Amino acid sequence: MSGQIQTSSQRNGFALIICLLLAVSLFSAACSGGGAKSGEKAGAETKTEAKEEHSQGGEVELSEESLKAAKIETAEVTEQAAGETLRVTGSVETNQQLTQQVTPLVSGRVERVNAALGDRVRKGTVLAMIASPQIAEMHGKLHEAETAFAIAQRNYERVQKAENRVAVLQAKARLDEAEASLRRTQRLIELGAGAGKDLTAAETAYKTAKAEYEFQSNIALNREVAESRAAVDTARVDVKHMRDQLAAYGAPVAADEKDNDHSHDTSLIALRSPIAGTITERLINAGAGIEAGKPLFTVANISNLWVIANVPEAQVRRLHGGTSALVRAAGGEESVTGRVTYIDPSLNEETRTARVRVEMANPGERFKVGSFVEVSFKTAIAADAVGDRSLVIPDEAVQRIGERTVVFVPKEKEAGHFEVREVELGGVTDGMRRVTGGLNAGERVVTRGSFTLKTQMMKGELEDDH
Repeated sequence: MSGQIQTSSQRNGFALIICLLLAVSLFSAACSGGGAKSGEKAGAETKTEAKEEHSQGGEVELSEESLKAAKIETAEVTEQAAGETLRVTGSVETNQQLTQQVTPLVSGRVERVNAALGDRVRKGTVLAMIASPQIAEMHGKLHEAETAFAIAQRNYERVQKAENRVAVLQAKARLDEAEASLRRTQRLIELGAGAGKDLTAAETAYKTAKAEYEFQSNIALNREVAESRAAVDTARVDVKHMRDQLAAYGAPVAADEKDNDHSHDTSLIALRSPIAGTITERLINAGAGIEAGKPLFTVANISNLWVIANVPEAQVRRLHGGTSALVRAAGGEESVTGRVTYIDPSLNEETRTARVRVEMANPGERFKVGSFVEVSFKTAIAADAVGDRSLVIPDEAVQRIGERTVVFVPKEKEAGHFEVREVELGGVTDGMRRVTGGLNAGERVVTRGSFTLKTQMMKGELEDDH
C-alpha cells in the first residue's frame, strides 16, 4: 500500500516539473520573437533617418571627370525692374498704312487684266488696261493746245524780225527824207539862195518824222512783241495743264513728245500699282464696265503686319504705346518681336476686352493674314506688391524635384560641390524667372548642367533607398 502511494507521488512531481519546463520554454520563445521584431523595426527607423539625412543634407557632389563632362555653367542672381508676362490671343491683319487700293479716276471698259490674286508686284507694274472716251477727248484737247502753242511761237518770231516791222520802216523812211530836205534847205540858205520860211518848214518836218519814228520804234513794236510773248506763255501753260491732267488719269505724255501720232488707240490708259506688295483683292475681269473712283485692286505690303490682340479690361491699363510684345504662331515655333502702336479707347461690351494693335515685321512672310497668334506682353507690375526691382535668374536654372522647386548653388571653396537650394519663384519674362525667396543678389546658380545635377541627386536618393 505505502509503495503504491510513493509511486503516485513521484509521478505527480515529474508532471509538475515537465509543466514548469514547458512554460519556461514558451515564455523564452515569446521573448525571443518580440526582440527580433523590435530589432527589425529599429533597423528600418535607422534606415529612414539615414535617408532623411541624405535628402535634407542639400548637397550634390560630382567627381572631377563628371564635372568636366557636365560642362557646368553658372549665372549671377541679378536685379531688374519688376515685371511679368501677359499672354493673350490675337489675329494677324494687313498693315493699313502699307495697304493701298488701285482706283481709276475715269470711267470706261476693262480691255486687259495683267495681275491675279496673290501676285507679287512692284511699284508701277501695269495691273490692267482701260479704254476711256474721256481720255481720248483729252488727247484731242491736248493736240489743240499744242497747235495753238506752235502758232504763238511762230507769231512771236515774226514780230521780232526787222523786215516785218512795216510801221517802223515807213517812219524811218519819212525821217530820212525829212532829214535830207532839212540839210538841202540849210545849204541853200548858206549860199543865199533859200528863204527863211523854207528852213522853218524843213525843220518842222524833220522833227515830226523823228517823233513818229521814235513812237513806232518804242511803243508799237514793243506792244506787239509783248502781246506775242503773252500768247506764247498762255499756250505753253495750256499744254502743260493738259499733260498734267492726262498724267493724273494714268495716260502721261512725255515732255518732248508731240500728241499728233494717232496711229494707236488714244483712249487707253494703264492702271498701275502705287506700291510694291501682294495683290490681296481683285474685283474686275476683262470686258467689265467700270466707274470712276471705284476700287479695282488692293495691294498690301505684307512684310510688315498688324496683330490685333484682345486684352482684358483689368490688364489693358498696364500697356502703353511702345510696350514690347512677342508674337507666336498658334501651335508653332515661329515668333517675332513687335511693339504696341495703338490701344483702342473703347471696350467690347460683350467680352470686356480692348483691341490693342501690335506692329511687327514679317520676315519671309511666315505669318499669314487672318491667322490666330499668341501675344505675350512684357508689362510692369505694381511697385507696392514686389517693390520697384526684383531678383531674377535664367529659367533654365530652375528644376522641379517632386513638390520642391530647387536651384543648385556652387560652393566657392569646394570644387564639384553644389548646394541644393529650395526657392520661391514668380513669373517668367523673356526667359528670366523672378525670384521671391531663397536667393540673394550676387549669388550664382547653375544654368547649363542643372539637369545633370538633378539626375545625380535623384540617383543618390535611390541608392539610399536600397
